[in-house]
Amino acid sequence: QRQMCIRDRENNVYERHAFEAQGLSFSLALSTKEALEILKNNKYAVIISDMKRKESDKEGYILLDEIRKMKNEIPFFIYTNSNSPTHKELAKEKGAQGSTNNAQELFEMVMRTINRL
Repeated sequence: QRQMCIRDRENNVYERHAFEAQGLSFSLALSTKEALEILKNNKYAVIISDMKRKESDKEGYILLDEIRKMKNEIPFFIYTNSNSPTHKELAKEKGAQGSTNNAQELFEMVMRTINRL
C-alpha cells in the first residue's frame, strides 16, 4: 500500500523508515499543487500532510479542502508542530482523520486506519 506525504522539504526520515518497515511505500509532493496532480493519476491508502508550506501557513487545510471538493474521502492526517486539543479538533472538523506532532501517535493513527482498509 502507498501513502503520500506532502511537505515543503524532505525530512522525517525516522517516521518514513517506521512506515516502510511495515511494507508501506511513499510518494513525496513538495506542494499542494503537486499533491493534487499526483492524486489525479494514483491511488493511495492515506495522505500525511504538514500544515505550513511555502504557499501558506494553513496549506494542510487548503489541500484537505481541495481533496474533499473532489469527493475524495482518502484518510488524511496532519503532521505538524502543534499538538494542541484545539488544533486536533479543528483538523477533524475540516475532515482530517487526525492531527499530531508526535511520531508515535502519527504511526498508530495511520496504521490503525490502514489495517481497517
